[in-house]
Amino acid sequence: MEKKKLVFIWNNFLIGGTERILLDLLKDSDKNKFDISIIAILGSGLMEKEFNVLGFPIFFAGSKKYPSSFFLKIIWILIIPFVLLRVIFLLRKINPDIIITSLYQSDILGYLANIGLNKRMISIQHDVVKKTSVIRWLKIKAFKKADKIIAISNDVKQFLIEHFKVSSSKIEVVYNGVDFDKFLSYQKSDDQWKPVFGIIARLDKIKGHIYILEALQKLKSEGVKLPEFIFVGDGAERENLENFVKENNLSNVRFVGEMLDIGHYLKQMDVFVFPSLSEGLGIAILEALVAKKLIIASNIGGIKELIKDRETGFLVKPGNIDDLYKAIKWVLENKEDAIKLREKSFEWINKNRHLFDIKEVSKKYSKYLCS
Repeated sequence: MEKKKLVFIWNNFLIGGTERILLDLLKDSDKNKFDISIIAILGSGLMEKEFNVLGFPIFFAGSKKYPSSFFLKIIWILIIPFVLLRVIFLLRKINPDIIITSLYQSDILGYLANIGLNKRMISIQHDVVKKTSVIRWLKIKAFKKADKIIAISNDVKQFLIEHFKVSSSKIEVVYNGVDFDKFLSYQKSDDQWKPVFGIIARLDKIKGHIYILEALQKLKSEGVKLPEFIFVGDGAERENLENFVKENNLSNVRFVGEMLDIGHYLKQMDVFVFPSLSEGLGIAILEALVAKKLIIASNIGGIKELIKDRETGFLVKPGNIDDLYKAIKWVLENKEDAIKLREKSFEWINKNRHLFDIKEVSKKYSKYLCS
């Protein structure tokens, strides 16, 4: 059987949930069925070497330097026409059977580059962020051109229908997958419970780190002994967050930076806190569930499909410091019940392994790519 040529177009190789799920999908792809190439449109990142190990050709449509500063972002906007021409050139050179895009920049550039080529297109949608008029119009055009749209949760599917007017029949829900065997090894036994709290996410306002710090500050003002809290990740908000920690003398908080291998720190955690303001599903929550961590997370998006409040974890109002403070305090004051809640959450994810194991998820993607 002749291999199908696939081209994945995405933004960059920064450490993030989208990049991690794509890496795992490519690791589990059937090399006897697919000939895969990758086009990055927004530079490189620390994860590039992880993708290089897979041996797939990687092409950069623009500079390898990620436009992190305001100045570089302006430059990137100015060179978009040249990036688009480069994508067109690469697609004509590779001549793929299917183009797979992910995130709005790659959705739009992939759609524009495919005009005239008329290759099959599949778009993977991760978020529930509303776009401005021009971007929204272009996304609608891209979705009309796509043969299939994969939403990572039912909430994302509903968002696509309502905000981008996508036909329900064009959307398939495939949950993000994680390497179960890998993350099972990051579990802790009940007798190791301290508890240690933590979060793994880029340090961006939308992830809500500041609410954690404000909740901890409130606990401290009441004389509560604060637990160890590990912040894994880096980003634009790091300086502001670190300043808050210093100003309020939150000596229990550690910033460990960006990590390719999160296992060392995830294994230390007992409680995973994720107060994000917007989330399609939350790959980090899935990883934490498999690693048997008690979850405290925002009651938003696809997170509601993973956590049932006070049954398999805690759901808090997004941006609500008081809710977060109460959940953390409850965990500190109710060790035995917290451990039982953690056990229930793991029982749920283990029972639904067929939905979230990367091996099963890869089979679903393979079915759509082969059809």
